[in-house]
Amino acid sequence: MNGAAKSNACRQSEHTRPQALHSPKLAALTLIMVAGVWSLLPAPARAEGLRNPPPGTFNLGRAGGRIAQIDDSSAITQNPANLMDVAHPEVQFTPTVVYLKADYDSPSGMSAHTKDPWHVLPNLFASLPLRDGEYSLGLGVTTPYGLASKWDESGAFSRSGGNLRYTSAYLADLKTVNINPTVAVRPYKRLSVGVGFDVFWSELTLKQFYPWFLVTANPADPDGVAKAKGDGVGFGGNVGATWEVTDRQRFAVTYRSPVRVGYDGDFTVNNIPSTVPGISARSDFKSHIEFPTIVGAGYGLQLTDSIRVEVDVEWLEFSNFDTLPLDTKSAPPGIPSRVRQDWKNTFTAGVGGDWKFATGWVLRGGYQFYESPVPDRTFSPSIPDANQHVFTIGLGYRHGRHSLEVAYGLDFYDKRTITDNQTPAFNGTYNITVHLFSCAYGYAF
Repeated sequence: MNGAAKSNACRQSEHTRPQALHSPKLAALTLIMVAGVWSLLPAPARAEGLRNPPPGTFNLGRAGGRIAQIDDSSAITQNPANLMDVAHPEVQFTPTVVYLKADYDSPSGMSAHTKDPWHVLPNLFASLPLRDGEYSLGLGVTTPYGLASKWDESGAFSRSGGNLRYTSAYLADLKTVNINPTVAVRPYKRLSVGVGFDVFWSELTLKQFYPWFLVTANPADPDGVAKAKGDGVGFGGNVGATWEVTDRQRFAVTYRSPVRVGYDGDFTVNNIPSTVPGISARSDFKSHIEFPTIVGAGYGLQLTDSIRVEVDVEWLEFSNFDTLPLDTKSAPPGIPSRVRQDWKNTFTAGVGGDWKFATGWVLRGGYQFYESPVPDRTFSPSIPDANQHVFTIGLGYRHGRHSLEVAYGLDFYDKRTITDNQTPAFNGTYNITVHLFSCAYGYAF
């Protein structure tokens, strides 16, 4: 068998390309996707910077190598060109579970700890090859960005001298869902190209204690809770290309455009003392976030018929996030109209691979480094972040039309010591503990 034939055989070994998709199967696939989209809407999230872990169990298991060699329907997100390697119509449910805990110690000896550390990030993908594999359609529903930090209301957040109580939000929650229809083609024998459209829905919630006693000079007045909550929609796109340099080598590039989401909603504050005039308990709230441009490249090498490795790099334009506006029509004194962020552009770099060690079984592994976009000057307890070293492992099994996969990531965050923050109360040491879990069930029609 010559090299080209071997390459084709490897791609088709687990599936036989279908000649057509019967209408009952198409209807079932559509119904599953609609149900999956509905189930995702209330999902909470947590991020690196503002970005969540790679969506999909394949992508977590091979965290550092998921651009050139990805060959299941989660390619929709990572590199849509590789949908051309998915032989059968496929649907895949692949939630990720994140354990996140942050601890803070101030220079004066006060401390704080986050609570509710478990968060679920649902993701699902479906792909549909057409015309005997001449092109392929895909639909991904993912939670690409998010934030979920909720600090315990004691210690540094207590009313009795807590240095963070009136300076930082004790709850920050950002939910983002991306609906990503995609199409891929192979214009030349060794070149695949894919294009996707991003539709973001996002919701932002912030809660912070408000010290009415500083306004009224009456220590008996209870604290209020200022809450800003809004949602909005944004649009963008992504594109990928994969070039089979040789039968065993691949080079891929990807691009994801920035997406700007404008948030509209309500600003509320409670426990308003009767002695404070002109403050409304509710007013309109507006804000916006521009999610980053991402450019990636990956080189993959098939070492043997059962072992392959890949090296990836990414560049992220987080400098788009220079300020967070907090526009309200009626806010109490001291509530800022915007918060400076001044985030910087960053990069990731990693390596990943897999080994088909037995019929139907595959073992995956990876390492990825993430540079934090958050400078010391604008670091906030609302977005506890630091440079990360992530080590991952995954195990997959396929039998007939069914596939199961699990993955785990151990995320080592650097200890973050802040000494020159724009808000001096934020100075101190932050320790972040993260564990990542993902599982996937896939069905090929």
